[in-house]
This record gives sequence, structure tokens and C-alpha cells, in this order.
Amino acid sequence: MQRTFLILFVVVAGCLPGAATGTTSANLGNIASWAIQLQDADIDALANAPYDLVVIDYSYYGDAATEYTFDEIQSIRNSGKVVLAYFSCGEAEDYRFYWKSSWGAGERGIIGEENPDWEGNYTVKYWTNSWWTEALQPYLDRILDAGCDGVYLDRVDAYWDWYEAGVPLKQSADRMAQLVRKIAEYARARAGDGFMVCPQNGISILDDASSTWAANYLADIDAVGEEGLYYNLWSNEDQQHRLDLLSGAGKLVLNLEYMGPAWYEDYIDILAASSLDIVGYAADPDEQLDELILYE
Repeated sequence: MQRTFLILFVVVAGCLPGAATGTTSANLGNIASWAIQLQDADIDALANAPYDLVVIDYSYYGDAATEYTFDEIQSIRNSGKVVLAYFSCGEAEDYRFYWKSSWGAGERGIIGEENPDWEGNYTVKYWTNSWWTEALQPYLDRILDAGCDGVYLDRVDAYWDWYEAGVPLKQSADRMAQLVRKIAEYARARAGDGFMVCPQNGISILDDASSTWAANYLADIDAVGEEGLYYNLWSNEDQQHRLDLLSGAGKLVLNLEYMGPAWYEDYIDILAASSLDIVGYAADPDEQLDELILYE
């Protein structure tokens, strides 16, 4: 069944989407709207917002001192929403509780280049035991302790950074698919099989990984987040390539675009015409994701 609804219909069409009825992957068929806010998210505002699924950081400021409590996360879930926690698995963030200067940079360390677009974010040797034991596992434990329904994995596409740094492409992509499986298996062993895994971007891993790990990757994820699928394109060829891969993947697509109100109606028309199982969210053009857009 094609799903092209997004919260813009609240304003443009005057039709409120229905709320999700549960919080397992089996309920993805009920997701007709979603939102993402990664900074300064207010729990009450999220609980009261007319969305079926929300993506938030596990912490108000991203640090250990402002982690959301179990009760706060449950208050959002109790409003009928699915809650996914942002979880960067392919980059290290120097403001997170796990950051260790002892990791070191360069050939003998696990830290790579700083992301030129995001200060304090660094490529990391995501396949190493240190990255898992010292960062990802304890980080994932905190997300699980908070009672989130799943994770929204960022920087899955970081495998390409290491390919450009000299790692063979298939090896780099397979390593990322292996990490996604490790995350999924660990989380589901604790939280149950309904724990959702939704990577953002990186759909080209289906081409770049070995056939075995591409198939494993598809089996391990529940949905796909995709930025800039219709606006702010890298190229028309890249857009078509991603659309083809998303169509073949057969997963729910959570599309994130950055735009102002002048483009809202055009965006609705694009989604309505898509053959994908897709739900859209239009965030502020500054790409900071620091406010909840309600389109009022």
C-alpha cells in the first residue's frame, strides 16, 4: 500500500492523519506522518504533536547530563507515537559521553578526519572493537534503558569516506553492513524483535556491499531514512539511482527535505505521485533540526 501522507495535510488539506496504534515494527503500516528534532526537543510538545513517529536525540543537549528519562520517553509513546533515537554509528561526536582523547587520530588511532560540515564530528574506524565496546554498546544501552522503540542510524554512508581513504569499497561496505547487523542483534536481544532499525541515507550500500551482506542489510532494517531525495539534489543521476534502489528495497521510506513554506504544496504533489512507500517531512532550510515544524 502506498503511503504518501505527511503532516502538511493538516494545513493544506485539513485532514489529520491517524495516530499509530502500537510501537513495534509490525505497526509501520500505520505510519502516515513523521517528524525529526535533534536539538532542544520538548517532551510535552512532542507528545502533543500530530505525528505518528518522531526521531529525537536521546538527550536534550546530546550529553550525559541532559539525557531524557524513561518516563519522559514513555510519555511520548503513551500518546500513540513511535519513538526512534538518533544514533550515529559511523561518526564519533566529541560532545558525547563516550569520547576519549586516547583514541587518537591517524593510522594507529581510530579517529579519522573531522566532518567539514559538522564541527566536532569525526570519521571513525567503525569496524574496530574499541568503537563498539567503548562507544556504541554503552550508547545503545542508554537508548534501550530509555525505552525507545528503535534507532535512526546516521552516517551509515561513512563507509564511502573510508573507500575514498583507500579501503576497498566492498570491504568498507560489508563492514558497515556487519555493524548494522551487530546493532540490530544486540538491541533486539534486549528489547525484543520489534526493536526498529532505520538507517538514514547510505542506500547505495545495496550496490557496494557483497551480495550476501547487501541481503543481510535489507533483512536487518525496518525502514529507510533518506535526505534530499527531491530537493537540494547532488545530481539527477544520483537521485534516479537512489530512487531505483529504494524501490527495489521495498521498505518504508522516511523522506527528509529542507525547504520553506513556498514549496510545501509542490512537495505534497511529488509524494502523492511517487510509487514508493514514502512519508515525508519538510524541515527548516537551515538543516539544524532544532525545532518541531507544525506547519500552522
